[in-house]
Amino acid sequence: MAFPSTSPIKTATRIVRRNGAAAVRQIEADICVVGAGIAGVSAALEATQLGRKVALVDGLHALGGQAVNSVIGTFCGLFSNGHSGYRTVHGVADGILRDLGAQDALFYRHGGPSNTTVVMYDEVALARWIEEKVRQAGITVLLGAVMRQVNRDGRRIQSIELATRYGDVTVAATSFVDATGDAALAYNAGLACREAEAGPIYGTQMVVIEAIEEAHQPDRPEVAERLKRKAKDKNSDAIQE
Repeated sequence: MAFPSTSPIKTATRIVRRNGAAAVRQIEADICVVGAGIAGVSAALEATQLGRKVALVDGLHALGGQAVNSVIGTFCGLFSNGHSGYRTVHGVADGILRDLGAQDALFYRHGGPSNTTVVMYDEVALARWIEEKVRQAGITVLLGAVMRQVNRDGRRIQSIELATRYGDVTVAATSFVDATGDAALAYNAGLACREAEAGPIYGTQMVVIEAIEEAHQPDRPEVAERLKRKAKDKNSDAIQE
């Protein structure tokens, strides 16, 4: 179906150039949060609710970090273990569970050896929720920003220098929050960071298995056994059973 046009399509163009060296953009905030994963977003939103002016920085080109970009879609640790597990995490989590629950974009799963309650959610729905809440809060967002320099006076960070696709940016703030997940802000500032003296540190390991027929869905012991069997097969690049 063709729709009549009420105005002509504008096709004219013009030439633009950057004049000389780009000026370094200066941003000032009460609190600068480095890392826009779920922890950084939570810190930024909570800070704005306290009336603080907040800048939120991340090297990715999207908010949400692994919570929306890792294809895992699982919140663990919001509830205590046991048959009658109760929620121990509130704050921003209240809004996420309320709003995504109203959209049928999450469900609760109970089970495992310790009767853990985990929340499975739609990553796209969470991404849209984060974007809208950050927009409503008036947070200054800097995405695709790579940290080049951290300036401090004694143990207190004064500012960070960032490289972006549209030029350099300096963010000065009264306080900084390192929500990078690997202490990138503290390390680049030259502050003391603690690491394991010997041996690795094991975190949570999660696996997404696709193309499973729901009518023949394997139980957890069977999945574990298949993973062990496939791990021994050096010629296997993926789980295909």
